Amino acid sequence: MRRGELLGVAGLVGAGRTEMLENMFGLATVKSGKIIKDGRTIKNRNSRQAKRNGFAMLTEERRATGIFNVLNVRENTTIANLNKCKVMGLYLSNKKLNSDTAWSIETLKIKTPGQHTKVMSLSGGNQQKVILGRWLLTDPEVFLFDEPTRGIDVGAKYEIYQLMIELAKQGKAVIMVSSEMPELLGVCDRILVMSGGYLTGIVDAGETSQEEIMALAAERV
Repeated sequence: MRRGELLGVAGLVGAGRTEMLENMFGLATVKSGKIIKDGRTIKNRNSRQAKRNGFAMLTEERRATGIFNVLNVRENTTIANLNKCKVMGLYLSNKKLNSDTAWSIETLKIKTPGQHTKVMSLSGGNQQKVILGRWLLTDPEVFLFDEPTRGIDVGAKYEIYQLMIELAKQGKAVIMVSSEMPELLGVCDRILVMSGGYLTGIVDAGETSQEEIMALAAERV
């Protein structure tokens, strides 16, 4: 993975794409292998440690593992960044919570009646933007996106594509798992192909084809 790159991950169902991201973010136990970031071996034993190491992950199941259903937009937006919203390290600052949420709403063009609106009442695309805003506030260096545009409308998809491209331009590393081949070919710089939990190839998105990717995805390891 290179800084400033948008790396796609392709594969058939059961290829191990989601499991790879979960291992990188500390959501699953790593059986073998290691993560090297900026020339240094790091260990993400859990999501908190992964966050400290500059990682952020947008999970595949937005409603089950992304949003906090009973909380409002502000609470969902700031929950990963509460330490930076404290006054003297003790009390949460409403002013800081409000300003961070306002920044997220404006930057990502989140359509919501207000900060205290229940996140469950928003559309799928706007829920996804709330989660993206949550992670942007932590200022990560490595973004792990698992099916980031699944179940959202065309307009929201385009905005998320633009955000990922902009993050890469800023020097961030962006990894995207997607089951939509046109999405991978249209947005990514390179595409990593998996089969049965193993890497079967890495191709240049601008020079490959759906046929080549499918052939790699169908390889038996």
